This record gives sequence, structure tokens and C-alpha cells, in this order.
Amino acid sequence: MKLIDIYNDRYEPVGTEDKKTAHAKGLWHRTFSALAINPTTQRVVLQKKAPGRYSFDRPDYADITVGGHYQAGETIPDGVREVHEELGLPVAYSDLHPIGLRQTAVTLAPDYVEREFQHWHLIPLDVALEDIPLADAEVSGLVDIALDDAIKLADGDTDTVPARYATRTDTGLEYSEATLTTADLIPNYLKLDQLYLRLFVAARRFCAGERAHLFW
Repeated sequence: MKLIDIYNDRYEPVGTEDKKTAHAKGLWHRTFSALAINPTTQRVVLQKKAPGRYSFDRPDYADITVGGHYQAGETIPDGVREVHEELGLPVAYSDLHPIGLRQTAVTLAPDYVEREFQHWHLIPLDVALEDIPLADAEVSGLVDIALDDAIKLADGDTDTVPARYATRTDTGLEYSEATLTTADLIPNYLKLDQLYLRLFVAARRFCAGERAHLFW
């Protein structure tokens, strides 16, 4: 049983609870979230989650690169653990660029309510798709797309862009060329508060050399 810190809606600590119960009761908690951007090639990487991770049916969306819960007692920089666990890369928190806090609440199923304070980051990752070990079995693959294409897709200028895939198989990772469509993206992230677009625009500003006030 993994305990996580619990907060009220003003982000004041009120105790701890196990993660499953926190979601069942809709308790406020913290998460670490990050989008990987290659500043040299100006490409972003999204994550495909392995099936069966939730108590409800979840389509195989292309999610943000890294995300996970803070364990009880962890500090914000400790969240870099999720990068190590999911991507298998030795990244330091000082390599990341924090871009803001998102407070969000959504009911995904009767027994799964997300009430989260999401700490968002950019991960400058100057490595090829083939050089990401993808260490976590809970991640089924990665999707690599050009940043300009990502912005057009999120903004509704197009509904399909070319993409490169790394897919987990019984024998390792397989790489392929395909497409990514708006139907492959999480609807709430696409439309409700345009999270994809805001993150991709922040990534473009980062690639242009901006470092201060990249709030999204």
C-alpha cells in the first residue's frame, strides 16, 4: 500500500492516505507531470500507457511523457523519480524546467476521481527515440512528433500528423512510422483547458531560448 500526502482544496496538508482510497474518495493530492522536448530536433515525446492500469476502460491515448503520484513525504524535486522509473534515463531535477501548477478535478469513473495539484515541468531531452530505454512495464510505448506538428494538431489546424512510435513487444522495443490523430489525444487535455496546446507552446518558447516566466 503506497501512502500519498492529502491536502484540502487550498493546498494545505491534512494527512496521508493510500492512493486507491484517495481516488475512490476524491481526495486532493499532488502529482509530478512532465513533457519531454528535444531542443535540437524540436520534437516532443508522448507516452502510451499499458492496458489494465485503471479500474475502468481507458482508451489508448497518447498521454504526456511522464506522470505519477508523489509518495508521502516526498518533496517536489523528488518527483524526478518518475522520469527514472518510466523512461529509464538518469535525469537530475536540476535538468528540468518547472513551468507551473495545475489544479484539476475530474471524475473518470464512480470509483476514480482525480483531484490533483499537478506540478508541471519540461524535460529537455537531447536524445533519439531509440536511446530511451522505456524502463517501466506500465508504459507500452512512446510517440515522437515534430513540435510544430504537435501545435497544429492541438490547435485544430489539422487532425493528422506524421509520427514515430516505439512500441513494447515480447522481444523488446519496435520502432515504426505512422500517424497521430486528434482522436489519439485525451479529450479533456485537448479541449477543456487546452493543456496539450499550452504545453506545446511553452515547449516552443523554451526551444526559442526563453527561460523566465514560461507559465502556461
